[in-house]
Amino acid sequence: MSRDETVLTGYSLIEKESVNFRWVISDYILILEKGDGKIRSPLFSVNSDDKIEFQLELKKSFVDELDKYHTFIRTLTRRLSLMHVVKNNKITPCEYKISVIRDGKSPETHADYCTFSKSKSENVIFNLAADKLHRFVLPTGALTILCELEVVTGDQKNSLKYESTVANHAVASKYNFDWIFLNENLSDVKLRAACGKEIPAHKVVLANASPVFKAMFSLDMLENKSNSVDMVDISHEAAVEMLRYVYTGRVENEEISLTIDLLAAADKYQLQELKDECEKILSTNLSSGNAIEVLTIADKYDMSSLKKDAIHLVKRCINKPTVSDDASTIILGMAEFLSK
Repeated sequence: MSRDETVLTGYSLIEKESVNFRWVISDYILILEKGDGKIRSPLFSVNSDDKIEFQLELKKSFVDELDKYHTFIRTLTRRLSLMHVVKNNKITPCEYKISVIRDGKSPETHADYCTFSKSKSENVIFNLAADKLHRFVLPTGALTILCELEVVTGDQKNSLKYESTVANHAVASKYNFDWIFLNENLSDVKLRAACGKEIPAHKVVLANASPVFKAMFSLDMLENKSNSVDMVDISHEAAVEMLRYVYTGRVENEEISLTIDLLAAADKYQLQELKDECEKILSTNLSSGNAIEVLTIADKYDMSSLKKDAIHLVKRCINKPTVSDDASTIILGMAEFLSK
């Protein structure tokens, strides 16, 4: 393949919405024993405007199995189903992950794909032995089930991306300093992090990556004379990750708080490619718990794509049929964000 060849990549995706529905059955055993031995959750949907509604159902059931003596054994089970409340003939593809929760852990988890239609409105998740399910019941009598559901709401979309192999070769050549990353060998400058720790580095590598460093080491500046750079507002962890990217083109630690610190460092030293990488990491790890913080960061560093993703998630949480703790936290956080 020649260096000036163009690589064409095609992407296909489909529009979908998601919801995390937590079902707490406060008196699980008492409710199940009363009436027809069936418990149904409140109806829920992926957003308040969507007419596609779902419901979880837990009921008594019996399963007949052959034992080793070829005798049928009838076992009392609890059958959990995901129900689609059909209001039209629309076919609804879904992806789900349903977990039985105890003490914050998910010892029983089931994940799969299913498609609902007018002729198929129920998908059985599991038939679990009654005594096994009872182990997940709290001393208070409560049983908690978490349903993470993604529903297709739009049509397939296709896009094309043209990339030049010349540009790819340039990027690969730029990050080819693994052998001297954090190495004292040939080091001619020290970076001093906020905590006072010093990190060995190389002027030519830093200048190649950052116009800020290039100016420092090209002009008659204090950093060039002292062979040290005081990074008083950057943590040691963020400084190391910044250097890792400058030397190798990789980010290893994708923890949210560190990524935010790393983004600040990338902005300060004008490392645009690292800023783009931080934006991808934050977008990938976006959740209801950090949406407002990420929205604030996206606004601060003028990241339009990340800002759009965060606002979209905030809207989904606020528009849920029932106000959860996450939604309440987001509403308060949004109010604080708008007041700034």
